[in-house]
Amino acid sequence: MVHAPFGSLASAGDGGGVAVAGVQRAKGSRTAVRGGAPAAAGRMGRLARRVMLTGHGTVLASFESALYLESRAGVACLVPPTAPCGPLNLTLPGVESAPPALRDSSWRTDGTTLAIDGLGTFAISPCEEWTPPRIPQAAPAAIVAGVVRMRNAVAGRTLRGEVLVHTLESIPARAPVRVRGASDRSCPTSARFARTVPALLRWLDDALAGRSRPAPHAIDNLLGAGSGLTPSGDDCLVGVLVALRALGEQAVAEAIARIVALHAPLRTTRISAAHLGAACAGEAIEPVHAAIEAIASNSSPEPPLDALSRFGHGSGFDALAGVLLAASAIAKRLLGYDRSRQAPVQSR
Repeated sequence: MVHAPFGSLASAGDGGGVAVAGVQRAKGSRTAVRGGAPAAAGRMGRLARRVMLTGHGTVLASFESALYLESRAGVACLVPPTAPCGPLNLTLPGVESAPPALRDSSWRTDGTTLAIDGLGTFAISPCEEWTPPRIPQAAPAAIVAGVVRMRNAVAGRTLRGEVLVHTLESIPARAPVRVRGASDRSCPTSARFARTVPALLRWLDDALAGRSRPAPHAIDNLLGAGSGLTPSGDDCLVGVLVALRALGEQAVAEAIARIVALHAPLRTTRISAAHLGAACAGEAIEPVHAAIEAIASNSSPEPPLDALSRFGHGSGFDALAGVLLAASAIAKRLLGYDRSRQAPVQSR
């Protein structure tokens, strides 16, 4: 789905514009920062910093409330402070509006200011580097109960995205799936997701149990599948990869990451491939990590669900689908180790 909470894509010739709410141009100047030290820019992800260090590049895409910048080092995304932190994100406080034809415009930075042709010059220093939180090792019972709590909490909400409903149907729990509003099953790729999600879950079960099997076609079937600038299948894989890394299953995550790294550049958009690259290293937007932490700590799922529901047309919930797939497979393996437990804890 579209990487947002941002608006519709605006590029040269479409008549649209971009209002980067939250990005502040230096007062009284369209082209340079004047008068004193620049204001703090906010927070910058690891991959965004790598892009900034190259010093120059072009605008890859222009949105109502975000700009994607590209350089030889990858992709960064300028977002308002109200947007979640993430590995690609650079938050900047301020601006009003900008011309619609920003795509392919040049940008450059000296490490202190960022100049974008047709838009202006912005202060980007000092800036705090954002890194994802470290998830503490959790007891098996906590993860098992956390999966059930998260799954049941999601099942009672209006579902968005294209993958989540198929994920919930693959994870048995007390609460039935109640799809309100537009059904995920109406999307053109619904039949593909209905086949692919259970297949991926079966592979995860086997891989986590040490049963060696070839990498599933499910990963190839998810790459680039679905609508939007970051297709739903890609968002799901982001959730799977980040959850596996965060919950300590590095070997299984690495097996999936190898396939994603090999095929993503040819199967999906450059922006989505950039998010997948970050996920291969265990990083995603902050609410994805918060959802994993809620599962591992068996805390309330509601705050991360609220944050994910605001992220894009369905990107947040599609990423959550991947988190649930990985966490539920890990929970099943942990139950096998905990002989004293008769069944998962049922919550809600």
